[in-house]
Amino acid sequence: MSETAEQIRIYGTVQGVGFRPTVYRIAKTLGLRGEVSNDGQGVLIKVVGDRSTINQLIEKIHSERPPLAHIETITRHPLENANFPDFIIAASNNNTVCTQIAPDAATCSNCKSEIFDPLSRWYRYPFTNCTHCGPRLSIIKKLPYDRKNTTMADFNLCPECQQDYSDPLNRRFHAQPTACHVCGPKAWLERADGKPVSADMFSMLDDVDAVCTLIQRG
Repeated sequence: MSETAEQIRIYGTVQGVGFRPTVYRIAKTLGLRGEVSNDGQGVLIKVVGDRSTINQLIEKIHSERPPLAHIETITRHPLENANFPDFIIAASNNNTVCTQIAPDAATCSNCKSEIFDPLSRWYRYPFTNCTHCGPRLSIIKKLPYDRKNTTMADFNLCPECQQDYSDPLNRRFHAQPTACHVCGPKAWLERADGKPVSADMFSMLDDVDAVCTLIQRG
């Protein structure tokens, strides 16, 4: 079957929601070649394959889009001089910005389970998040939505988080705010007057737990 090449643009709330990893996984499953990237207009896909398989890609993008994503429009145009040996997530293009960023999302059930699992790397870590939850709009400095363009840029990923971030089968694949106790932001408790926290707080599990206790005590 003869191959064709297309440039596909997806407009809407498609950055910071795990859209590129989703497109990547679908394209790899279908055996397509090309690349997906963020740019100022949304998500840009360049793809090579037979037309029916590319049509399947579009169908699956609609049906398997990430929970926080909202697709407004998809445009398709022929692509010239396309030569891709595989399908990859390409570097973002910094062109004119005309796209949307998702709002912050409440912690998902999977992350909650990890927070309360004593054997988890994220046990009681208050900033646990993944592709499907966590901060978005509140950490963005500029588009496209890449870690270097967020307030997370100052937090270098530890080897374990970097492995998660780089694994296409991991739900933290390219999740820009991902972090853990080792490499992420920290939460601590201090009094408004600058004095140290009283000793009876030391029996709490951590500073976040101490804050809860103080609120309960009025």
